[in-house]
Amino acid sequence: MAWLNTKHNLPFDPTNSFKNTKMSHPCDIPNCGRISRALCHCCNQNLCRDHLNEHDDILNNQLNPFADEINLLNDQLNHINVNMIVENDYKQLKYWREYFHQLVEEYFDRKQRELEEYMSRKLHRQFEQINQLRILLNELAQKQNTTIQDLQSISSTIHSLRKEITDLDQKSFKLIVNPIEIDEKLIQIEEECKKVDFDLSTLGPPLHTINRTTESAKAMATNNRVVLIHHDNRICLLNKEMIITQCTFWPHGWIWDMCWSSTLSRFIIITLNDIFILDETNMLVERVITKENLFLSACTCSETALYITTNEIASSVYEFSLRPTIEIINRWQPADLCQANETIQDIIFHRGTFGFIIENQVDCTKRMELRSMETFEQLWTVRFDFVDPLHNPYRLCLFNCDEWIVIDWKSSQLLYITKDGQMKSTCVYDEIPYRCCQFGSNLLAISTRNGVNFHKM
Repeated sequence: MAWLNTKHNLPFDPTNSFKNTKMSHPCDIPNCGRISRALCHCCNQNLCRDHLNEHDDILNNQLNPFADEINLLNDQLNHINVNMIVENDYKQLKYWREYFHQLVEEYFDRKQRELEEYMSRKLHRQFEQINQLRILLNELAQKQNTTIQDLQSISSTIHSLRKEITDLDQKSFKLIVNPIEIDEKLIQIEEECKKVDFDLSTLGPPLHTINRTTESAKAMATNNRVVLIHHDNRICLLNKEMIITQCTFWPHGWIWDMCWSSTLSRFIIITLNDIFILDETNMLVERVITKENLFLSACTCSETALYITTNEIASSVYEFSLRPTIEIINRWQPADLCQANETIQDIIFHRGTFGFIIENQVDCTKRMELRSMETFEQLWTVRFDFVDPLHNPYRLCLFNCDEWIVIDWKSSQLLYITKDGQMKSTCVYDEIPYRCCQFGSNLLAISTRNGVNFHKM
């Protein structure tokens, strides 16, 4: 038979086959003993047929939890309430629209008054000239010594007056109305924060320093476009090139704290007894009238409210509405916040929570607390080992998206706290640090005794 023709087939060598069997690897699964049939490249194991199938089944079965998790994520995405997430942003847009509508109305009213005053001045001038001519005619009639020159002068004046009145009657002026050019950058949607990999202990020397006198208040605030500082007897704005761009005289006393309100698009400044609003566009400062006589210490803003702590033992937190007017709408009692012998030294709002610095006046210790905005329930606490019988205030800085820096100016230390309340790192600063704030994604501004230092993160 043709298929048995050995001329076209290699001869079978049983010795060589035995050698190949002897060189095969055993299955790597312990206590198996069978000859491996394949090498699994993902785990680099030689496996027999049964264990290879079992291995495939194990790997394939591990896909199931991922599928379940993907389904859960899909359900979570479907249940996201977009309207609830952007509710405060919608309110902010609405407030912005109402505010600029009001500006347009005020501008319109002002220009309307200017137009009316312009016409009144024109008419008044013509009436004055007519009255002067009447007086001149009466005088000439009484003296009975009119000359040709008098008649020529009167004729010339009447001719000029007639032309001016005719021009006025025919509207000899033009109102130039330019269209409003809206900058698309006025309102932008951007990621709230870009976290950077940073260790406070590696903080380098300042890139730039703004020098000022020691009498300057140490508080700072930023809206990530500019930084607001107190500079001698002025308050000033610095841009991202660390250059002072605008200043205005500040006669209102020592500044205890500052913060930015995105809802108002204004800076809030507090002294011991007063609240002020600063418009960065024109540097106008407006005092907020309040009925209560409070001793103020620190301030912060959410999207809907202004929160101010009182400068006293057993501190309170007052909540102020931002729209339509700034007025007290709530007071959080000391029992909600701290003990009767404790003082709140600082407060910062961030994403539905408050960061507090609280000092115990008896044992002279301090701690940082993170609390819920809705209930003031304590989420975590960091206690500091330092004892300060002089009760020097610690200050708080929101840093690197959702982490914190605590400033201890007495020991010149900056303490880096993670978002879950762990001490990440510390830094002994070369000068005495009083305040700090993160400016943009890569600058850290530190307020010192004699100036403001800017560091690259």
